[in-house]
Amino acid sequence: MAKLKKETSHEMGLHQEQLKGRTQQKFFSIDESANLTYFHSFEVDTNKSATIDAIDMTPREINREIRALMESGIGDITVDNPMSRHGVGVGILNRLNLTFTDSLGYFGCGLIDGPNVHIKGRVGWSCAENMMAGTVVIDGNAGSTFGAAIRGGEVWRLCLSLHASLAADVLASHHA
Repeated sequence: MAKLKKETSHEMGLHQEQLKGRTQQKFFSIDESANLTYFHSFEVDTNKSATIDAIDMTPREINREIRALMESGIGDITVDNPMSRHGVGVGILNRLNLTFTDSLGYFGCGLIDGPNVHIKGRVGWSCAENMMAGTVVIDGNAGSTFGAAIRGGEVWRLCLSLHASLAADVLASHHA
């Protein structure tokens, strides 16, 4: 068997490459922390709550209503009657408590960074995909690729016999 020589990136000369005045290394200063926010991130108060009845709404209308409530400072949002719609609760870049009172379809709550989501039902495939931070708790079954490509946060699928007390404990421990 061939012997492999272990070399570090410094020994290989990878840190001496000239990049014409630019570097791929990023350095952040605490003084720049105001610049490290998302474009659609809003200051919300989790003591302010609102409910959306989504019975006659499209997924786009539901997502727009969630954003409008966040923009007005609401930090605890409940969506009634999501009716297993696909692509609901996506792209949320805020700390937020978001509850769906029934099942979601495919790609629910994907591309999120920060919210604590509780889904009181089932979800289709790719729920919570590409999540950066936050918590997603699902009381029922989850489709394939649940939590695919997450880079942070936590995803939980609870069995029905434990869901009431454990969901409350998990969500309470993660609320801001």
